[in-house]
Amino acid sequence: MERTQLLDHARSGLQWQRESLAHLEQQLNDSFCDAAEQIATASKVVTTGLGKSGFIARKMAATLTSVHIPGVYLHPVDALHGDLGMLRPSDVLIAFSKSGETAEIVHLTKLVIELGMPVISISSRQTTTMGSIATIELVAPCVHEYDQHNILPTTSTTQALILADLLSVAAAHQTGDLVERLQRSHPHGGIGSALLRTVEQVMHGGDALPRVGTAASVSDAVEVLSQTALGIVCVMDDAGALEGILTDGDVRRLVATSEGLMAMPVRAVMTSKPVVVSAADTLHAALQLMERRDRQIGAVPVMLGERCVGVVRVHDIVRAQW
Repeated sequence: MERTQLLDHARSGLQWQRESLAHLEQQLNDSFCDAAEQIATASKVVTTGLGKSGFIARKMAATLTSVHIPGVYLHPVDALHGDLGMLRPSDVLIAFSKSGETAEIVHLTKLVIELGMPVISISSRQTTTMGSIATIELVAPCVHEYDQHNILPTTSTTQALILADLLSVAAAHQTGDLVERLQRSHPHGGIGSALLRTVEQVMHGGDALPRVGTAASVSDAVEVLSQTALGIVCVMDDAGALEGILTDGDVRRLVATSEGLMAMPVRAVMTSKPVVVSAADTLHAALQLMERRDRQIGAVPVMLGERCVGVVRVHDIVRAQW
């Protein structure tokens, strides 16, 4: 197959995925909310599926466990040979099957319903045997699998995974502070660093704090900018209170519009009410503050009460998470 054909097939796959996602969005309704509430209030969430659907089920169980919603994967064959004993009426079963007709899953669904336990079914089709038995039927529609023969589970598994993740997050939001629970369950790795480490641990403070006094000129501030190479200088009074900031970007803009710039007092051109973070803020909170705005901020002052004690850059936060 020529490379152009390979690329055409890949682009077709992406288009089918986009169309499938659009259909999924259209199908989100009260059944989705009902399913999220069942998951949030269950004593235990049991997921099941065979083959590639089994991998999606395992992933969902792991995601739920990470936000302190007990989740466990149950192999449908093992369930039919003794492992049904782990189930309780206060649990909920989430059954994954692309066709909704997988014999082992359908049989398990019937048995679980007989136990008085709710079942949420997730398949790629509107009308299925599994869905007709389930308490709540959800559909992760698949327009076309990535391969030209529409056989290999690809688009369908991605759809199921997205729906599973949406349900997991929706349930987590109903059960309390998501960040607090992630702090307890992810003490290590990138998530742990972002949620447990504070700005104070990675900021440039003490002698490394780029600062000038309130009587400084723009020339003085530019000299500090050049020496520290942090992209920001804080204008502070003798007590350490922050009066304003000057950034590399400010200087570049001012050079084009202001004559005699270097001799001007820095107070005349500084940003007097800059965005700031607290030394006690988590890295995650600081990064969200700096990035979720129309114009992203590269560096901000760090405050401890009324005093400026450092500066932190997006680069510092991102590097500390890995």
